[in-house]
Amino acid sequence: MTPRHPRNTRVQNARRAMAPGMAAAVAALCCGALLLAGCTAKPQVQASQSATERQLVFAHAEDATSTALAGVYVGMLDAAGIKATVGNPVPDPVAEVLAGKADVAIAGTGDLLTALQKIPGNEPSPAPTSADPNAPGGQGTGSTGAGNKPLTADQTLKALRELKLGDYALLDPAEAYRTGTLITTAATSAGKDLNALAQLPALCPELVFGVPDALNAGLLPELQDSYNCIPARVLPVEPTSKAPVSALIGNQVQVLATTAENAGINDNGLVTINDAQQLFPPQVLTPLITTREIGQDAIDAINKVSGALKQVDLIGLNRAVTGSDALAPDKAAADWLIDKSLVAKP
Repeated sequence: MTPRHPRNTRVQNARRAMAPGMAAAVAALCCGALLLAGCTAKPQVQASQSATERQLVFAHAEDATSTALAGVYVGMLDAAGIKATVGNPVPDPVAEVLAGKADVAIAGTGDLLTALQKIPGNEPSPAPTSADPNAPGGQGTGSTGAGNKPLTADQTLKALRELKLGDYALLDPAEAYRTGTLITTAATSAGKDLNALAQLPALCPELVFGVPDALNAGLLPELQDSYNCIPARVLPVEPTSKAPVSALIGNQVQVLATTAENAGINDNGLVTINDAQQLFPPQVLTPLITTREIGQDAIDAINKVSGALKQVDLIGLNRAVTGSDALAPDKAAADWLIDKSLVAKP
């Protein structure tokens, strides 16, 4: 199908206003990203060789946004004269790199920490939590729950920096993230006075939650323990690339768990429940690479993309590859690279 919009329009539309509360979250996570990057433009990872002499494989997840992101990085590598290919979609891109089946993957910091702590010698020590609102860096909610909330973005990035990675390395993080969140419609928000997590205890028995499997781990126990929230029902929804918020708009569910880059939030006037992101591990997008036979040219190209990738860009990529007139992920990736002047027009 021929897109109804001119090339790049869908990506440029990412510069629309973000959903309420999103700007503050962007600022907080960007500060955390700078922590891992070391607040300097100098690459934190230095290769032992200047040039990459073999083809690199970029692992990615099965959703269209992950595929487009892989295409962006591979396109940048190609432009730098480095042979690279987008691998087949897999459930766990980080595992592909750790198993030697791929050379690069970009993943959220929460997922990276969970995976990399399984490397011998990196077993986690008792983790600080953010249950106490007066604790340094805490995101306390004043709840009386179990106190095992996810680490904050800064805590996660700090923990990643302390890992011993051997033949692997983390490159510069992007100022973009895919942290989970909870959304509802404007009608439900207004009709039930639902804007914040603190309002959930009285409302949960009336609400059907839609929760994708990828976001389910720990969410429902945390809702119950910390907010006494037991939904009327929980549907295991799987948002597709064609209809990422359809279950919510069709009132099959009244609260939907999704990720922060979902362009359908703003495009459909949906409401993000304030402070809901603290229910989920922070997911600042960060490249993981194997250091085997990768040259400084590849590291520099990957870091260049990450330096340009902001949250509005990620939302724009999501918009470009979702919906009824979605672009193919490789087309969206090529358009984004040109739009950001990272590669020349063909």
